[in-house]
Amino acid sequence: MAFVFVSFVLLITSVFVIQRFGIKNPFSKGLGLAIALSILAVVSLAQNYTQSLIPVANDGLGISNQLAYWIIGEDGWSQDMFKNMFDQSVYITLLLIVAYPIVLIIESKFGRKAE
Repeated sequence: MAFVFVSFVLLITSVFVIQRFGIKNPFSKGLGLAIALSILAVVSLAQNYTQSLIPVANDGLGISNQLAYWIIGEDGWSQDMFKNMFDQSVYITLLLIVAYPIVLIIESKFGRKAE
């Protein structure tokens, strides 16, 4: 859960910093950063889930990387939970990717009206 909170704070801060420096389309650039963080989370959770499917690789069930641990936390580990977290992360990433061109179009239209 810490990863989600830190990512959200980083996203909001980056949008304000980008906007403060006068760079065009700060929201789409912030959303691009969110997509990059989301893809990093998907890769981390996918690696963690697939690692949990190999019983000889682990002595029990565990988190295979630090980023997955930040996302999942310490409660109720199971292969089903790992898969659910991975699936949710994929859906969030796809939603962000679909939202990117929409945000870019909206920013472009409002940017032209302001000029």
